[in-house]
Amino acid sequence: MDLYISPMSCSFAAHLACLEAGITPTLHRVDRATKLLDDGSDYRAIAPLAIVPVIRDDGFVLGESSAVLQYIADHAPDHRLAPAAGTRERYLHQQWLNFITSELHKGYSPLFRNPPEEWKAKIKETLAARLDFTARALEARPFLLGEFSVADAYLFTVLRWSKDVGIDLGPWPALLKYFDRVAARPAVKTALEVEGVTV
Repeated sequence: MDLYISPMSCSFAAHLACLEAGITPTLHRVDRATKLLDDGSDYRAIAPLAIVPVIRDDGFVLGESSAVLQYIADHAPDHRLAPAAGTRERYLHQQWLNFITSELHKGYSPLFRNPPEEWKAKIKETLAARLDFTARALEARPFLLGEFSVADAYLFTVLRWSKDVGIDLGPWPALLKYFDRVAARPAVKTALEVEGVTV
């Protein structure tokens, strides 16, 4: 399985999910500025929007984090990284993936573009409400669905951006404990080392 990534981006979740699933993907690094791959070829020939992650598996190309993560989980069902298709638990899992994508990931994204201070304050205020919701869910269980899933790989990735954009997770002890719990997983340590990034 080929996995197209940019270190420090949301593609870390897909890399982590692969390792948790027992898959060692062939990694291809995408330069976010030039849209070129390590070999100098244009990434847009594979992914026209030039966003990551994208997987390529026997000619099948798939993008968008939530879809990629579910594909990886379903590729290795014995690892139980997503509930079985058609179950209520699977829909709860999809709910979390969609929430992380639309409410958290897209909430953090503008902060990387250094918006004016008044916008930044409003963005952080909106994110705080979303983080409150997430923290409350994690007060009663170690992971989003009780057991580690690919949704946790995604949430961990997004929470890891907090220090980069000036969000202090201190007001949410449940999120700090959760972050440390996921960070201690061997697959996280491996993915961080391979990508050359730190927690």
